[in-house]
Amino acid sequence: MTSILTRDLLMNMLLGLVALVILVLAQVNPAAQADPMQQPGNLVASITWPAGPDDVDLWVSYADEYAVGYSNRSTKIWSLLRDDLGNKNDTTALNFESAFTRGLPDGEYAVNVRCYACIAAPVPVSVDIRLADGGTVWRGQVDILKNGQERTAIRFRVADGQVVADSANQAFKQMKRKS
Repeated sequence: MTSILTRDLLMNMLLGLVALVILVLAQVNPAAQADPMQQPGNLVASITWPAGPDDVDLWVSYADEYAVGYSNRSTKIWSLLRDDLGNKNDTTALNFESAFTRGLPDGEYAVNVRCYACIAAPVPVSVDIRLADGGTVWRGQVDILKNGQERTAIRFRVADGQVVADSANQAFKQMKRKS
């Protein structure tokens, strides 16, 4: 009888120890860190346009660097994720291009949209720019009225890693492109 009591007592102590370890481990769990893959950069510029064969291009620039677009996919600041050709080589009807920045150095930034090959103009192009925290900095629509037309969706300045309030405008900026 004593062996049964000893065995039960040892099992209860072991069970209590296991429960204590589980409770302690639950408290030791480190706080979840922000997911670095959630958004690729500090600032994201994206354009969408109606489904169809039209090829609209996103062009972005920083200060006097070469512009980033279909023919120059990356610079020190901007990187283009995808050149959408309309419904060519595509499995979905969604027409979407986006570029992101790696860091936000002080200076002027610009986002242009260009109708590379628009069959049925006018083509409304919606431009959306977001900061890394996910909040929308600016959202607007640019109407492209003819094939080959390029328009500036937004120009703005950055100081101390933040978009300068009231610095946004839509004055056209001719972007410097690599030959």
